[in-house]
Amino acid sequence: MVTFRFLEEFNHLAPDHPWFRRLRDAYLEPWGNGLEETFEIALRVGWFANAMARTRQRDALPPEARPAFDRTSAIILRRAVAHTRD
Repeated sequence: MVTFRFLEEFNHLAPDHPWFRRLRDAYLEPWGNGLEETFEIALRVGWFANAMARTRQRDALPPEARPAFDRTSAIILRRAVAHTRD
């Protein structure tokens, strides 16, 4: 999920971009064919898993670091929700 999130956010490759699909297919190759739909579901679950993991990370932060962390976490959670609409 992190690799493909990076492709979207920093390289601005949409999931329907040919390079995104080529990388997805290379990633899925060891597991066989026909897993594109499963991959899409895994990405969506990954967005939420990442958002949930951040709640545990927040507990370990000093109080002064939490406001900036919370702003970033809100962005990640909004993106997770946005991916459910696709």
